[in-house]
Amino acid sequence: MIIHVNETYLLLNYLIAIATSIILAIVLKMPILPEKPRRFSWTNSAVFPTPIIAIGLLAICFSIKFIWIYDGMVLAIIIGIVSAFFVKYLFYYVFPIPPKVMEEVNE
Repeated sequence: MIIHVNETYLLLNYLIAIATSIILAIVLKMPILPEKPRRFSWTNSAVFPTPIIAIGLLAICFSIKFIWIYDGMVLAIIIGIVSAFFVKYLFYYVFPIPPKVMEEVNE
């Protein structure tokens, strides 16, 4: 796969998307870390899955060669913002909690 962005810009764009998504998630008053025990937690947080979704969306945009302006830096900021809003408001509509886990949460 050939990406038409310099490797340093690629790494910088990923870091920008991660930082933007985490900062905006904190501004939107999401918890920084999920509740304990973290291994079995189904709560969204600023650390997971917000930056992972931002990296994934940015990787998809780069793989279809959609870089836009400033070697993708503006695109990284926009994707960081979109991923934070997605996780805050739409995540459970797209990926609902499994019913068995939902019964355990209600107990």
